[in-house]
Amino acid sequence: MKKLFLLLLCFISFNLFAQRQARLSENSEISLITVAPGNELYSNFGHSALWVEDRENGLSVVFNYGTFDFDTPGFYMKFVRGKLDYMLSAGRISYLVNAAKAENRSVYQQKLNLTVAEKNSMYAFLIENIQPENRFYKYDFFYDNCTTRLRDIFELTLGDDLEWNRKAEGYTFRYFLDIYLAEKPWQDFGIDLVLGQPTDKIATKREEMFLPDMLMYHVDAATNNGKPLVEQEKMLFEAEKKTEEAGFTILPIHLTWLICILGVIFSIRYYKVGFNDRIFNVILFFITGLIGCLIFFLWFLSDHLATVNNWNILWAFPLNVVFAFLLFKKPAKKWHTLYYAVFGIVCFMLLGFFYTLPQQLHAAALPIVLYFTFKSFNLLYRTKKMNV
Repeated sequence: MKKLFLLLLCFISFNLFAQRQARLSENSEISLITVAPGNELYSNFGHSALWVEDRENGLSVVFNYGTFDFDTPGFYMKFVRGKLDYMLSAGRISYLVNAAKAENRSVYQQKLNLTVAEKNSMYAFLIENIQPENRFYKYDFFYDNCTTRLRDIFELTLGDDLEWNRKAEGYTFRYFLDIYLAEKPWQDFGIDLVLGQPTDKIATKREEMFLPDMLMYHVDAATNNGKPLVEQEKMLFEAEKKTEEAGFTILPIHLTWLICILGVIFSIRYYKVGFNDRIFNVILFFITGLIGCLIFFLWFLSDHLATVNNWNILWAFPLNVVFAFLLFKKPAKKWHTLYYAVFGIVCFMLLGFFYTLPQQLHAAALPIVLYFTFKSFNLLYRTKKMNV
């Protein structure tokens, strides 16, 4: 609440100043500020902002499209459903740099080569957008975030004089995420589970600028009216390089292969010594069912564009939450047989097309799909041949 109050106070003070100072002087500067990725999930992909500085008029303010109010009613539900309002805020460059220092994240400045008219056009756009009736927007991670908003401002204010000269990387959105999450395998696994087929679309030149680093690279190569868009580059803070000791890390694929192997061993022991593997299967079906419920929610009940058409729902089946407690009871019923047959065939087909689907599935899901295929036909055999 204290942070929100300070943010509001800062906004009110800036708004009063902006009403008095509507134009920038000839010696004013506008810079793109890029903050390097951090260690926390919210900072994994970096951050972008615009710094407007006019020393003649005592103006120095950072415009930031990446802020939101934690005290919003139903904050977490709105966040999950993609209905949370983000907003444009104004603050001091020292706040941004100090926050980056605290998290050991480098801060880069690219001073833009603009005419006075272009600076004032960009500044007027920001002033208009920070008004209470304009400052809120529906955030979308790929298509409408704190970085794409700045890209759009450049294109709107500079028009046809702006040329993005850097070629597109030709990567999918998912591949870009994989690059940033390479050292965070569990976060990568979780994000891959909930992001659907749209994430495997190859990003265009404009679309790949959803990442702060990519916007920085494209701005560096861009021209404005035939001249380089960037006049000067500067590092406001350079993060310390930390050397991490190499050691064994348990990866998601290690865990899922362990689950698969244990499941097969328990099934073999069932035939040899009558080992009861019911609890193991109930837990596995229940957990994957919960994952399926989350996938279903994000697909059908949220506004997120990247979570639709998620093929993971074929193995992380939402109804497994219920079936986990019904499938393994004795005596087996006819619908048990039908379920085992249908689920087994679906998993078998998914196994066969695992690497050729329109959506790239995480490799750690493969052992689970393999086990579900084996277990479905194994249970089908028990019920049909052994009357278990």
